[in-house]
Amino acid sequence: MMVKTRSVIATLATAFTFLCSSVVPVFGFNQSPAIPLFRTTLRGVGPGGIPVALPDPKKAPVTGVTHYTIDIRQFKDQILPEGWPRTTFWGYNPTIGLGGNTTPTLLGGIIIGQKGTPIQITFRNKLAVENHILPVDTTIPGSEPGVPVNRTSVHLHGGLVPWISDGGPNSWFGTSGDVGPSFLNNQVLNPGANPGEAEYYYPMNQSARFMWYHDHAMGITRLNAYAGVASGLIIRDNFEKALIQEGLPEFIEDGGNEIPLVIQDKIFVGKHIATSDPTWTGLKDYGSLWYAHTYDPSRWDLLSGGKPLPDPSAVPEFFADTMLVNGTAYPKVTVQARRYRLRLLNACNARFLNLQLYLADSSKEGITLDASGNPTNAPFLNHAAGDTPNFLQIGTEGGFLSKPAMVASNVPLVVPAPVSGAVDPSLVQKSLLVGPAERPDLLVDFSDVQPGTDVVLYNDAPAPFPMGDPVNDYFPGLNNGNSVNLTTQPGFGPNTRVLMRFHVEAALPPKDPTLKIGTATNLARGIDPNLVPWESDRVPPAVAKRFLTLNEYHDDYGRLIQILGNEANPFGSPYDMMATYLDYGRAPGQSAMVMASRENVKDGDTEVWEIYNTTGDVHPMHFHLVNVQVINRQGFDSLSYPYVAKGPVIPPDPNERGWKETVLNYPGTVTRVIMKFDLSKAGIISQEGKPIEVPPSPRTGGAEYVCIVDPIFRTIV
Repeated sequence: MMVKTRSVIATLATAFTFLCSSVVPVFGFNQSPAIPLFRTTLRGVGPGGIPVALPDPKKAPVTGVTHYTIDIRQFKDQILPEGWPRTTFWGYNPTIGLGGNTTPTLLGGIIIGQKGTPIQITFRNKLAVENHILPVDTTIPGSEPGVPVNRTSVHLHGGLVPWISDGGPNSWFGTSGDVGPSFLNNQVLNPGANPGEAEYYYPMNQSARFMWYHDHAMGITRLNAYAGVASGLIIRDNFEKALIQEGLPEFIEDGGNEIPLVIQDKIFVGKHIATSDPTWTGLKDYGSLWYAHTYDPSRWDLLSGGKPLPDPSAVPEFFADTMLVNGTAYPKVTVQARRYRLRLLNACNARFLNLQLYLADSSKEGITLDASGNPTNAPFLNHAAGDTPNFLQIGTEGGFLSKPAMVASNVPLVVPAPVSGAVDPSLVQKSLLVGPAERPDLLVDFSDVQPGTDVVLYNDAPAPFPMGDPVNDYFPGLNNGNSVNLTTQPGFGPNTRVLMRFHVEAALPPKDPTLKIGTATNLARGIDPNLVPWESDRVPPAVAKRFLTLNEYHDDYGRLIQILGNEANPFGSPYDMMATYLDYGRAPGQSAMVMASRENVKDGDTEVWEIYNTTGDVHPMHFHLVNVQVINRQGFDSLSYPYVAKGPVIPPDPNERGWKETVLNYPGTVTRVIMKFDLSKAGIISQEGKPIEVPPSPRTGGAEYVCIVDPIFRTIV
């Protein structure tokens, strides 16, 4: 069972409500069939791989900028090995693709643009189906009966955009002209849009970086993103281009050794789904996607006394058993013994990754574990990191780091026991830790690897992170309490530890240029100016501060949910908003979807946000419409309110010393970030060169700016 709620209000609640011990009729958590490892090839980006979107011949309406048209549709894709059935997805599909490639493909629709060159996109909702491909819980806000299940809202994750193009949860659009209460996109950008179309404007006034765009519709984000509604957007700039002379690999669109690696976890329907999961209402075809739809109290906390559990039911967090990289299961790829730029995205719904590289051994997984469950393999030595077992990380979500950082590539995860509910981040032994939505930018050089050798990308992060539950940890023969492992054959899944395999061949001429990028290289020249010195962990005394808490609570059904609290409502208590938020079963129409925003800020202001995590899990928090700088972390007693930070101040990790928009919040720890709200980068300019006024959001009460904070893909979205 996952770590329990730690907030004071929940502790008091358990004084009169006991943890449910009654038997709830649920069937076993579905497991994927035995999918073989290394039988698929890693997909590249471009012709023959994941489609790259190209602009339309005509310019955009209203603004006259470069315009794209991208459909959102249902399709089948061969992501499992040859001979296995194709899997049905929802996803993005460009109408014009690089090299003529417009084949509907998982992760398709990647956009590559230039800083300072705005783009506009018409997204066309072609999901003309009555049912979702996954079971939909109609008891949570935004998914009430009558709201279209094929609704979608496009969010550019990390984008500084006008709020109408942010793709907020309430800005969804369906196929027939039905829209959410905050949808004003077409009113400003394309008054002549057809039903089912939505217009988005991206100013592209940000430094070089790898972003992604995905569905964000209220009540269904977790399902749509899992179903495949996600792709990438890369911004280039002159600073990044100049780094090629310093040894940065050439860009992928120019045929260079730049490889995006998008990592996801999925579960697939087996041949006997009718008997193994008789209440399953999703697609029943062999090889289809499966998602948890029955609230199982052996996996997730459940308080008694609530209303009868629905089925389908949302679950607090979902961990799958099969790893995909670039949209195929357990792929292999051939690389040369030379330098590569690996641009990672953790696109899992909730699973953290502790990524490592090892030389493969002769086992079918390429990895052998000792009695403690750790690899016995020889470490991979990275020539780009001085022939050491380290990644050389040069960037994160907000572009380049201030300086590159050495990050271990062969350290198994060790988490200290919590003290008063707190996990000290400085004591966590790890390699490259990547939370959902985080995007490390890495230099990896295979020059030290003997040609003919294989290198395995490996993960051992517990799920939920950091304390974990063995039922979410899959590896053949691993005797960790997960009975599935004892029946899994070598060389097959379920397996969440082995992600993919690199096969190294001799390098062909010409040789790579000398690498002049190292830990002393000043990359801060290519990103926005810092608000506090990059090496500082001190909070500026004169900056306004905002108090937030991250809590776990239980809804009217007794289900565990995540709630954000603030100074006025520190526990995220639902008591003051029961009728419009938590009483899902009685929420009339869209009332639960239009709550006024509580974190409204002013354009031009600089603020420090202190986020107190009262839960037992590390939560990645994503900031909309602003990037943040991590200042420090500090422990506090999450069972004693008012919360008082105590103990040593913990500086950010070296690979956090850059601009971030997804920040890890550790249990019993306050995380302090600083940000400046700057709408000047998010304006819309007309064809005549004049600013276009954007109407205020219906949720802000007329405020100039609203910053949405997401706990990524959890229950509510």
